[in-house]
Amino acid sequence: MDIEKLMTAYPSMTDIHVTEGAPVSIRLYGSLKKLKETADAAFFASLFQDFLGEEKEKEWEQRGSCDGSASLGSCRIRIHVYRSFGQKAASLRILPSLTSLAPDPDKDWMEKTASLDHGLVLVTGPSGSGKSTTLARLLTLINTRRACHLVTLEDPVEYVIPSDKALVHQREVGTDVIDFASGVRDALREDPDVIALGEMRDSETIAAALTAAETGHLVIGTLHTTRAADSIGRIIHAFPADRQEEIRSLLAANLRSAVSQRLYRSGRDTWLLREILTNIPATAHLIREGKEAQIPSYMEMGLHQMRTMKQAAYGLKGISEREREKMMKALEL
Repeated sequence: MDIEKLMTAYPSMTDIHVTEGAPVSIRLYGSLKKLKETADAAFFASLFQDFLGEEKEKEWEQRGSCDGSASLGSCRIRIHVYRSFGQKAASLRILPSLTSLAPDPDKDWMEKTASLDHGLVLVTGPSGSGKSTTLARLLTLINTRRACHLVTLEDPVEYVIPSDKALVHQREVGTDVIDFASGVRDALREDPDVIALGEMRDSETIAAALTAAETGHLVIGTLHTTRAADSIGRIIHAFPADRQEEIRSLLAANLRSAVSQRLYRSGRDTWLLREILTNIPATAHLIREGKEAQIPSYMEMGLHQMRTMKQAAYGLKGISEREREKMMKALEL
């Protein structure tokens, strides 16, 4: 089983699933396709030897799983190695080169977000919705336009961003830093202008991110939520009840925008749907008052680039009305 040959044969492939001694499966246009190729023990040995290294192999042996990333040609690969019924298994996500992708459809939002000098920006969506790509596009834009210090905290590092106009330091959780929360606290001593968080997993990380945003830094983080407004509740309810009023106040004061995105695939076509929440005074008031359920009503007005997921679906170009109806039903919009 040769990864490079698979990538050449299936350029639209997004994932490779491997189990020792079993047929390889790939995800192509959103569906799994079983191949004739199989992977033996030598393939897994090469994953550690060529891509992950001895430390990750020790972690896999001790914990039963490990995460890592690697470059292969112009692409990056995110690698997760695990066990299933005692058998070696791996899941590989193919991250396409940013230069090979079509321009982002929300250029204005990208430009405005990249120019922010402080505050919190959230990029949300379910797994496989393109959050990593959106985050990488934002950071690349900042890197090429601003003379600033950009620190990322990732698990693992996905897209590599060489320093351009900005000074870029990418730190990998488990290798360069213990966890996200301590990484944010460390970053505040590193004279950062922008801090990017690969994932805001727990209250400690969220609290550190809010503190960084409040103290004059631009913080860009990701969450696994399917609606932009739901991100507000996810953050607030990550804390005990006696802290939620404080967090509401911090979030209302420091949130700049939240986007949630979904990918819809039909045959060989893929569409990106992205809703945008901008924290204008009206939405900040709703956050403080615990009325975030009313936020989508403001988003529907279309002020300050805002829109809901349903409006994003209706705004798509190059899609038939029949396909749009199927999309709306599939995504429950």
